[in-house]
Amino acid sequence: MAIVDVITEFADALIEALSPPTLAAPGGELASLCASPSTVGFDDAVIGQTMVQLTRVVNLAGTAMSGLTDAAGRAGLPARKRVKTSTDLLKQLGITPAAAHRYARTGHAAHTMPGVMVHARTGGVPIEQLDAIGKGISFVGKRVPLDEDRRADLARRLSCQVTPADVSQRARELALEWAPEIDETDPDAVPIAENSDLNEMTLVTGDDGRTTGTFDLDALTGEELNQALDPLCKPIPQPDGSRDPRNAQQRRADALAHVIRTYLNGKERPTVSGGVIPHVTMIVPTQCGDGTSAPGSVPEGSSQVASLGFTGPVSPATVGLVLCEAAMRRVILDQNSAPLDVGREHRLVTAGLRRALEARDRGCAFPGCGRPISWTDAHHCTPWSEGGDTAIDNCVLLCRMHHTLIHQTGWEVFIGHDRHPWFRPPLDPQHPDRRREPIRSNARRTMTSAPTAAA
Repeated sequence: MAIVDVITEFADALIEALSPPTLAAPGGELASLCASPSTVGFDDAVIGQTMVQLTRVVNLAGTAMSGLTDAAGRAGLPARKRVKTSTDLLKQLGITPAAAHRYARTGHAAHTMPGVMVHARTGGVPIEQLDAIGKGISFVGKRVPLDEDRRADLARRLSCQVTPADVSQRARELALEWAPEIDETDPDAVPIAENSDLNEMTLVTGDDGRTTGTFDLDALTGEELNQALDPLCKPIPQPDGSRDPRNAQQRRADALAHVIRTYLNGKERPTVSGGVIPHVTMIVPTQCGDGTSAPGSVPEGSSQVASLGFTGPVSPATVGLVLCEAAMRRVILDQNSAPLDVGREHRLVTAGLRRALEARDRGCAFPGCGRPISWTDAHHCTPWSEGGDTAIDNCVLLCRMHHTLIHQTGWEVFIGHDRHPWFRPPLDPQHPDRRREPIRSNARRTMTSAPTAAA
């Protein structure tokens, strides 16, 4: 019997075993077992043995799919199917991009770990573990010369690890243990720590929308990164003089965010087509073109949640944070999400207004902060989306940390009778009747809020 027929027959049998019970049929054996397992142990052996065999099936399926993915690429099948790569073929089958890339990597690396693949072909190694071993061999191979025997030894050592994370950690340890000493007689030799060809970085957006990443940098790039972050990691006391509530990791993340925004503000960095220099791409849906509600104007099932281009859906607080200082292009869509009209792009805070804000606020206006002007965003006290004007009497300069604080907490900022920013702290839940005393901006901080104190 052909292999396709064998796999098809097995899939059909599994489908039948999983079919739920109906009035006309008792249902499949697995479905019945899952629906009402014995609570006194009668079904323990069946459940345990079935899980063991299905684990083998899952592992075998992953190994077979990785081999077929590599074979498809070598046979030229993607081009004949009008796609670029074998992973695109898998995506068309409904396989997630992460899994598709895992199959492709494992299939490509199979020849570097023949001993491990022997075990994998019996269903003993999960595809995630195979992928980690393949990546570990590649990682070590970039740093250490590997002959056939040493590569086999490396694969054996990595295959002994319990999880993919353990495999990755062991690969890094072996790369350091086996790293050759620099040949002082070779003028072109570069130490491992200084070899920029080995630099790697990964960025992954998780299910919750947060982005995590890892990087492996040469000594010089690492030094430059530390040099860029170090002055931005200084703790910032609170308005009342208390210590910065952020820990070192949070301050370092804020510093990296500032470095990224400074780069995005640069006028000489590479642009997208049309010469546009976007900071972020955000799609903010409205119920109809003029922003008002109209019956039937929102297609059933369409999302009304704002979304960032790379990291996906975001809350209204982040929408307000981005819209405070952004160039925007309005695109009106019909009920099928097809563009009807594209308005003109306009900068909400002009260069002239920005200079006026800089002269007034002299940096971050949040009490006790005073971060430099170049670190600040222009914030609308009354949001622009709620009718607030882009004017000196409705804007204030805030560093990104305090800009986020204003949008996400109970802090309020308003322009007082003196045409300067004032801040009101959040409501104290333990003392709801306590007066929320306004605080002057950092540039006009004084020991008292008396009218003449900041004159």
